[in-house]
Amino acid sequence: METIQIEVSSNLARRLQPYQNKLPRLLEWGLRVVEKETKARSDADLELEMMAVQERTITTLREAGAIGADPEIISQYLAAGDTRAWQPIAAGGKPASEMIVEERDSRGWIGR
Repeated sequence: METIQIEVSSNLARRLQPYQNKLPRLLEWGLRVVEKETKARSDADLELEMMAVQERTITTLREAGAIGADPEIISQYLAAGDTRAWQPIAAGGKPASEMIVEERDSRGWIGR
């Protein structure tokens, strides 16, 4: 066993007096609480840091066009209501579906 000397205030010394024979156990309990709080705090900090990295990664991928837009932004856009008034663009020429069929027919590798 080892001896550790510490200085405490008079008030704390009076409060500890009834527990003089149990001081090693009290110190151990207190140390466990402090270690548990420290670990919980560091775990929470690590989780926050990981979430921040994940958000930055997702933002970067969206800006690069590697993944789609944020679903929340899409729902806000659709909820705005002004999209209902949009009309299709009137363009001349063949419908796209006819051009696709013609392109398919022009290739010999499509099975018939």
